Parts: sequence; structure tokens; C-alpha cells
Amino acid sequence: MADEDKKSNSTSAIGTADMMGPTGKASAATPKLSDDDHVEMEEIVSSGSPVNPDEDIMQLARLGDIQGIEKLFDSGKFDGTYADAEGITPLHWAAINNQYAMCQFLLKAGADVNKKGGESVATPAMWAAQRCHYYTVHLLLENGADPLVTDIQGYNILHLATFEGNIFLLVLLLHQNISVDIPDSHGHTALMWAAYKGFPACVDLFLRWGADVHAADETGFTALHWALVKGSQGCIQRLIEYGADRFAETSMGKTPAVTASEMKTERIWHRALRECGYDEDGKPKTIDFPMSSWLLQDKRSFMNKFFFFFPFLIIWVMIMISSHMVVYAGVPMALFAGYGLQWVAQEVMEYAPSDMRHMHKTVRLLEHV
Repeated sequence: MADEDKKSNSTSAIGTADMMGPTGKASAATPKLSDDDHVEMEEIVSSGSPVNPDEDIMQLARLGDIQGIEKLFDSGKFDGTYADAEGITPLHWAAINNQYAMCQFLLKAGADVNKKGGESVATPAMWAAQRCHYYTVHLLLENGADPLVTDIQGYNILHLATFEGNIFLLVLLLHQNISVDIPDSHGHTALMWAAYKGFPACVDLFLRWGADVHAADETGFTALHWALVKGSQGCIQRLIEYGADRFAETSMGKTPAVTASEMKTERIWHRALRECGYDEDGKPKTIDFPMSSWLLQDKRSFMNKFFFFFPFLIIWVMIMISSHMVVYAGVPMALFAGYGLQWVAQEVMEYAPSDMRHMHKTVRLLEHV
């Protein structure tokens, strides 16, 4: 996709070129962290004209020194609208370093909350979002930060927050009337990014929010294709459960199965399919016995009735066996029959709708305890 997570996409759509557009995301907004967990600034002054530390407004903003900046404002050398040659403001540095009080002070002093700056041409809210600073982002949004603004690479604040997978920040942003399906400059939605990054909780959030599971980017890749690139079973499974097309083809004819094969994630793909009630070819599982097709027309109704009456069947069988045999033979045989019927129930559960399989998972977990 981007930056450190680049993968390849050659003529086979998964080769040697970038898979998801431009390299890097907001490179100017991700300087190194110092030992005190502050984001360090690049050298912003020439070596021939050193700046007095007490007059370095960017450094003071980074450290949250409100008194120092107040003195600079009182001296008339700077004001709240100051920006350097790259358009970076003190508010940018206060935001990325989570200096909440400093951000409040600068906003009251007239700082432009939507000022774009840095190599990525991003706003202070975007800088803060990339560091998952929930309260700082909230403050900036309350003071007029535009959530629909994009940086030089076409990412808005929702995309940038998705890169880090902070579920709380994403919920906050989705309440800002941002369309969950808004694409970046290459047609990638937040759902695709979450699937590619391997964040099941984020994928689940976007799907519950109404994200289009069938949306495709410029190359025809859907969120399911991108989930298979990463190989996160949780993401793959949630997408299948929400109706992702298991046979969707990219612009080069790559189905999810082909993508899984090329990305060496076939094992995870097949496991996710099984968990969702499909065989390895992506087709619904069927039970080979008389009238099975009729009984399974409504799987949910059939499973509800089956598991309601099945415990009574188990108890009846165990009682009948134990009562018609001598004790030393009847009890073991009854227990064996009960275990056998439990195995039958587990096999039947393989064909249940995915959201009814929690009991199945619990039983298997208990067997391994």
C-alpha cells in the first residue's frame, strides 16, 4: 500500500510495483520520537544563524511551553497565525506532540486550524490523527477542523487514522459526517485500508457503519482482496460474513482465491471460508442425506429447531441405554453414546450460519482445556 507497508503489484497486479498508490503517508508529519516521547523537528534554521531557544516558537510549541510562547506574542515578534516556509505552524507541532493545553492556547490566539503544511501538505488535525491523539483531534474538530480536507497524497483524516487502527479515534471521526466510503486518490476506501493493515476491529466497525463491501479500487481490488494480501483471518472472515463477493475479479482477472494463492495466504483463506460455512472453493457446504436440500432451505430455522430438540434426544438415548443394560456396561455405553451424539451436533454446526457458531467454537475450546 504505502510507506513501510508497501507491497508489490506488477503486471499480475501483485508484483513489484506499489500496490496502493503514492509512497509514504504524510512524511513530514512523522518525525522521530525523542526519549521524552516528543516528536522531534527537523532542522528548520540555517547553521549560520542560530535561534535563541527562548525565541524558537516551534520548539516551544512542541514542548508545550505556554509561558514562553506568551512572551513571544507579547514581544510582537510572532502571533498565532505564524507559519514557516513550508506552511508548518506551531499548532502542527503542538498537535502531533499531544500538547492539548498548547493547542487550546494557540487556537485562542488565532491559529488557523485548517492550515496545511509540511511535505504532506496536511493540517494539524491530520498530524495529530497519525499519532492517535484522540483528545487533541477532538479539540481541533470542535474548533473548526475540516475532516474532509485531503493532503497531497489524497488522504483525508479518516484514512490517516485508519493507518494506525485506533478504533476510538475512528468512531469519533465517523461522527463528523465523513462518508465511510470516501476514497483516496487511488480509489481505496477506509475499509480497504483496514483490511490491508489487518485490523479486524476496524473492519468490523466500518462494516457496521455501512461500508460498501463490494467497492473496488482503480485496479479492481476489493477489501477482500486486500485482506488476503495481509492474511488476517479476522478481517477475511468479517468481510465474508458481510457478503463480500468470494469470486470478484480484479481488472486483471484475479479472484480472491488467486490472490490468496499468490500471496501465500491460502491456508487462512480456506480456514475463513470453513468458519463461514463454505468449502475451499467458496461454495456453500451441503449435507449429503435425503431431503437435506429441503431441510436446509432456511438454515437458521433448521438449526434453531435442531439444537432445541437435540439435548432431549441425547438424554433419552442415554437413559434408554443405561436402563436396558447392566450398570457396569450401561453407564459406559450411555456416556459413549452421549459423546457420539455431541460429535454429531458439532458436525451439524459446521453448516450453521456464521453468527450461530459461537457455541461450536466454545465446545471446541473446552475440548482442548
